[in-house]
Order: sequence, then structure tokens, then C-alpha cells
Amino acid sequence: MKKHKSDQSKKSSSRKRQFGRTNPNHRYFMGLLKTETEEYLKDNKEKLLRENPEIYYQMINRKLPKKYQKKDSPLNMPVNAIVPPQSKLSKEELDAQMKKEAEERRIKENAAREKQRKDKLEEERIERNRAAYLRERSLIYWTNPHDQGNYRSIHSEEYQSRYKKKKYEYY
Repeated sequence: MKKHKSDQSKKSSSRKRQFGRTNPNHRYFMGLLKTETEEYLKDNKEKLLRENPEIYYQMINRKLPKKYQKKDSPLNMPVNAIVPPQSKLSKEELDAQMKKEAEERRIKENAAREKQRKDKLEEERIERNRAAYLRERSLIYWTNPHDQGNYRSIHSEEYQSRYKKKKYEYY
């Protein structure tokens, strides 16, 4: 049997390597990228190291060595950089300002703490009232005014017979 140009092996014609017959995956494409990168680096390694060592080390997936790392110098700072107002003050003025800021911060914290305490007390009051309502709800209901209900007149016979001590009258 004649070998097809895309066959992987001479022994078996069933192993085809065309894109229509196989499904290329990530590993396949990464292999192609790696070979291209290696060929490019083999040709241009010295030039890349001279001009752009960051790109070279990024292509070989390694950390940039210290000799190629650039340090920020004070000369690179902008000319119109803002000087903080604290550095313009003398030591006494700076201490006074720091004390004033600390006092203001303490007052704000106390106000926030007091507000939180009041909110908590109000929440507890509402919860107490809700619990009392739930507890007493079974005792509160509509009544019929024509029925006697729990009220007993002290002059009624039922009350007299139940609660009053009987004094026997002899005839």
C-alpha cells in the first residue's frame, strides 16, 4: 500500500495527520509555538540581550536577573512633584497639628460610639416590645359586652356561694 503524505507511520495507513481527520489540541499548538520561539531565539539571542533583555527572559519564561533590572533614581521624579504640607512645618507646629488631628479623630470616634450605643438601645427596646406583644397576644382578644366574662358581681349568688363564708341563720 502506498504511503499518503500525511500518514504518521509507514506501517499503518489508518494513522492520518491531516487537520480534517484529527482534532489538534492545545498541546499541539504549544509545541509549534515552542519550536518557532526556539528558532527565533537561536538566531537573535545576542541582539535581544543587548537591546531588550526583558523580552528575551520573558520569552524563555525566566525571571529577569538583577544585572538587567533598572532601579528608579531620584532624577526620574517629576519636577512639579507635590510637597506634603507636613514637611513644610517646623517640629513644634507639626506636633501641635498632630495633637489637633488626634483630638478630632478621638471626638469623631466617641460620637460614632455614642450613636452606635443609642442605636443598640433603641433596637433592644423595639425587641423587648415585640417580645411582650407576642407574649401577651394570647390574652388580648375581642369580647362580647353582653356576656359576663371574667367579671362577677360581688352581689351575685354565684360569687356569694363561692367566696363568701356562709353564716348560717337559724330560725
